[in-house]
Amino acid sequence: MPARRKLHPGWLVMLAGLVATFMTTPGQTVGVAPFIDHIASDLALTRNEVLTYYSLGTLFGVLPAPFIGRLADRFGPRRVITFAVVAVSAACLAMALVQGPVTLAAAFTFLRGSATGGLGLVSGQMINLWFVRYRGRANAVSMLGLALGGLIIPGLSEQITAAFGWRVSYMVLGAGVLAIMLPIGLLFFRNHPSAYKSTPDFGRTPDDKAPVISGSLTVSEALRAPMMWYFLDVAVVLNAVGTALVLDHLRLLDAEGIDRSAAISLLGIVPMMQVIAVIGGGLLIDRLGTRATGLIGLAINGLAIVCVVARPDLLGGAAYVALLGLSLGTLQVVQGAAMAEHFGMRAMGALRGIVFVVGAFGAAAGPLIFAVWSPETGYAAFLTLVGVAALLGIFSPAPHAARNR
Repeated sequence: MPARRKLHPGWLVMLAGLVATFMTTPGQTVGVAPFIDHIASDLALTRNEVLTYYSLGTLFGVLPAPFIGRLADRFGPRRVITFAVVAVSAACLAMALVQGPVTLAAAFTFLRGSATGGLGLVSGQMINLWFVRYRGRANAVSMLGLALGGLIIPGLSEQITAAFGWRVSYMVLGAGVLAIMLPIGLLFFRNHPSAYKSTPDFGRTPDDKAPVISGSLTVSEALRAPMMWYFLDVAVVLNAVGTALVLDHLRLLDAEGIDRSAAISLLGIVPMMQVIAVIGGGLLIDRLGTRATGLIGLAINGLAIVCVVARPDLLGGAAYVALLGLSLGTLQVVQGAAMAEHFGMRAMGALRGIVFVVGAFGAAAGPLIFAVWSPETGYAAFLTLVGVAALLGIFSPAPHAARNR
């Protein structure tokens, strides 16, 4: 009788990555957006004031990300995941208890840092450790969690808020993160495959298309490579444009005569398009690499901005949100896989932490441009960023110790 083949741990790692990414949604922009007006009304603040505190929280909350990345490099994702999960849950509770501007800014800082710079970073670290040849597809599956979160969490939050208030809604989200993600993290999160006498890519032998790494770069070496600055610019575009347009969505469509309920429904198109984009983006990365796939995502992002400027009401507002979702999904998968592909595993966590910090600057600056100047100024700045990133992607040489295809 033939021996029964054991399930490779890589499948559990992929599932855990998907769930972990889903559980970052309460701290993602799409998860926070439905609460903005409720928070402003309850705390007697203007919408722009809440957005300013959110931007500051985004900026300062993610600053520890390089340190968290170094911890994941040193101790492995399995030993760090418990702290990340508890932090996200506690941050949701902190949001429910805010009483004024100071506590709101502090809670936003805690929430953004723990979700994106904590749970999201550690989860991505694990995926990149366990997949090489299938890294694009594995990151795509993981990013499906973010898209699914965008489909489920905003509507769920609205329902709970309508029935019990926004503070109870945050408490429910925090309890859900702890009850679901903590067991998943303890049971399924893994460190490097070698620690379990296993191999990446489901144990399959690499074929001749698999990328071969000629070395791994240190943080300082990577920062001297032009290619690193291409991906940093991609992180700024991804976060600045995504955050600004999602947070400005209700105002933009209200100005076009589209009511709030219809506008919130249209937000659901963004994660649906992200689902399509992350699957397609993962396949493109495994075939073309993160550089070329990033250029495709940037082109779609530029089209979304042009659509907002020229015809935000096109197809009832569905056109620009569809393009936005496609671009965000593509660039999110690129950001997840780029550091390991081009700079190796030696300082992957620290490098991804730096990308998170730079992206946070983008996420903080995007809405602030709208608040300090005007949406028109913001759109022009975003198109400039897209153009600069595209030029860097086209003309940057491959890093000296990168993977050769």
